[in-house]
Amino acid sequence: MSGDIHQFGDHSGNAGTEQGRFTHTNFDGEDEPVPTAPPLDILDSVPGYESLGFDAVCVPPPPPEATWSEPSGPPPRDPVHVGGELSEQQARAALLCHVTDHCCYGRGAARHMNIAKINYSSAHHYELQTFTEKRETSWTFVPYSGGEVDSPSCGEAPEPWSVPAEPAQLFHDEVKVMEVPHTASAKDCHRCKGQGSLSCAECHGKGWTRCLSCHGNGWSADSSGYRERCYYCQASAYGDGKQDCLKCNAKGRVACPPCDSYGQVRCYIRLTISWKVTTSEHIVEHSSLPEELIREVSGQVAVEEEAAAVAPLTHYPDAAINLASAQLILEHQQKLCEQRVLAQRHQVRVVPVAEVNYTHKSHSGRFWVYGYENKVHAPDYPDRHCWGCCSLL
Repeated sequence: MSGDIHQFGDHSGNAGTEQGRFTHTNFDGEDEPVPTAPPLDILDSVPGYESLGFDAVCVPPPPPEATWSEPSGPPPRDPVHVGGELSEQQARAALLCHVTDHCCYGRGAARHMNIAKINYSSAHHYELQTFTEKRETSWTFVPYSGGEVDSPSCGEAPEPWSVPAEPAQLFHDEVKVMEVPHTASAKDCHRCKGQGSLSCAECHGKGWTRCLSCHGNGWSADSSGYRERCYYCQASAYGDGKQDCLKCNAKGRVACPPCDSYGQVRCYIRLTISWKVTTSEHIVEHSSLPEELIREVSGQVAVEEEAAAVAPLTHYPDAAINLASAQLILEHQQKLCEQRVLAQRHQVRVVPVAEVNYTHKSHSGRFWVYGYENKVHAPDYPDRHCWGCCSLL
């Protein structure tokens, strides 16, 4: 019953104790404890959930049927090639396109600079994704207006990991809230003791409040001193100087929020299932191009594997990628030990990078053209002018 997500107050594990209660001031000015959740000692004992409170508790999954895969030993791969080299004309065209997108950049330098040398390299982007399932349980309650209650007498409550549930799609975050079968019970509301209503905190149950216009004396006076009955409270059912309480409509009592005036709540064990994708990555880039730029462009997919548990790469041509693969997979094993691993996948993208060295007048510099989109990174472009727009960037 995923729709029963109706809670009130602070449902802490201390419910039923002084630490787990709010306070309110009674008519005599004394603070009285207000329970925020039913006391644990009135809840039914459910086998397997005896120590459960109103705080969510993560339930470790049962031991996996299959262990993490051991590294396999495929034949060594040849170095990955990402296409032809960038020509001077292509490098200049990419820079001109980059300059056009910047209002303060002049085109003269891009058109007339002397391209001295182009160094070609490849950046390697390794990404590991682990798709996991996490299950948490806690007591909760909703207003009970009558009807059948799936109590422990209806059968044995299943263990958290025995409740069937499947994600809508692999490698997509999702949360599902369910009621554990055979754990419900109807109890008198802990807040109103089954009455369905509470004494109005505004008027302390009297049904009236002191008139603010005449300060409670029932008379008002104009600037000349003429006195007359207070217009605001003379029609009150409680007499002069008193106004009907607007919060309770002069009844002295208000509906109880936890039970929604029904007088009872239905308590049950809530199961929260979270499917989540944990992503880690490592970038190997041998030039001075900032690594974060590699994430934004496309390249050639050199390795792409998906399994219940992928094995670390051991024969990729770049040793740094092999080491990163082993370290990240081990980190996921350790970090996600309280979750069930449903699937893993990893990928290596090879992104082309060209470092273009140039001279323009007395200036020597360099820019980078990277990715299949021919993106440009030119931090020291020489032909820049401020037209008053820098403050807007």
